[in-house]
Amino acid sequence: MCKFATRTITVISFVLFFSSAFAIGTAFDAKIDYATGTRPVDIISIDLDGDGHKDLATANFLSNTVSILINNGDGTFQSAVDYYAGYSPFSVFSIDLDGDGDNDLAAGHRLIDNISVLLNNGDGTFSTAVNYTTEHGPSSVFSIDLDSDGDNDLATANENPSNVSILLNNGDGTFQTAVNYTTGFGPQSIFSNDFDGDGNNDLVTANQGSDNVSILLNNGDGTFQTAVNYGAGNGTYSVFSIDLDGDGDNDLAVANTKSDDVSILLNNGDGTFQAAINYSSGEWTCSVYSVDFDGDGDNDLATANGGLPLNFDSSTVSIMLNNGDGTFHTKIVYEAVKNCTSVYSDDLDGDGDNDLAIGNAHSDNISILMNVPYICGDVDGINGMNILDIVYIINYKYKSGPEPEPMDAADVDGTPPINILDIVYLINFKYKDGPAPYCL
Repeated sequence: MCKFATRTITVISFVLFFSSAFAIGTAFDAKIDYATGTRPVDIISIDLDGDGHKDLATANFLSNTVSILINNGDGTFQSAVDYYAGYSPFSVFSIDLDGDGDNDLAAGHRLIDNISVLLNNGDGTFSTAVNYTTEHGPSSVFSIDLDSDGDNDLATANENPSNVSILLNNGDGTFQTAVNYTTGFGPQSIFSNDFDGDGNNDLVTANQGSDNVSILLNNGDGTFQTAVNYGAGNGTYSVFSIDLDGDGDNDLAVANTKSDDVSILLNNGDGTFQAAINYSSGEWTCSVYSVDFDGDGDNDLATANGGLPLNFDSSTVSIMLNNGDGTFHTKIVYEAVKNCTSVYSDDLDGDGDNDLAIGNAHSDNISILMNVPYICGDVDGINGMNILDIVYIINYKYKSGPEPEPMDAADVDGTPPINILDIVYLINFKYKDGPAPYCL
């Protein structure tokens, strides 16, 4: 994620209507930064030390390490501990690889032809990396059970030969020789999910060189059918799969660096996909993640927009809320720090909502933003929405009074900027049975 530096609370505002009169919004607190190794280009969150809290791991491209940040239990993190992870780690994935119940690490190396596996000692410390050969340039690594034997295998997207490598697990966290399958040109990202509903985990890659995604359906034994390609935006770079339209099958969200957008490809239910629909996201959109941010039961989008290659200060993060049918609201854009390159979401503070973690490659740190609910219209944060909030907005707008916190709680008609119409809207709601506040 990227740096937010505008006000005491940096807000991404969402709304969920309950049966009560008030609309519940969600904001993100101001970011907190944590140092990592050099050039943290990828980030993941999972419990690494077995205490039930979500820790963090980053792949650090220039320091040849992964950084481990252990969660204190409240969404704050201990200082990073670095482990050598081979030359030029460009991606990191965490899952139980050796079947002992704790989560291990796999790192992909963009500039060479192998991946590194670091087994967890059970306490969030890691053993020395063991390397496994792939094709050249495994820029992305993913782990899941591919051959239905109950253990987690490895799949990599290999940029230079334009293929994927499959390394089946021997059951103890060691891996068989890679088997390779052709994809579109220049795959940068790989993801696995069941696309055709047969219970087996299939593969998708985002192919920057051919501006498309490749779907490789699983035969059920960890071997794969010939890739089928679907067009996306320009500079296809990152792919994520989850149910976006609520129909029970897994769709695709694709980040496109050169067309500065996200492509949504809805699943027909059989592992084939509809034509891409693109949503503007930000300059050089290089990472996409999908989860329910606003608590309404459907999966929204977050993107890391790295900024133009020679203007890293233009980095942003975009949030796009789901309308419930796999279409999305116009992006909400927030300024970032230096070349944010990855975005991940998980419940980091254990309060039941999804927070944000951002990898900032050119500032050598990560940013954490906690998800904080608020009542739309409750601008003073005291006892819900009432006459005092109306007075508060009047004082802010016309008497140089303090800002609402969060600011978007005052935009009750959902139409920026905050103005006299919001004051009238609240009066009508409170005293004239008008419509409920709607902060967006």
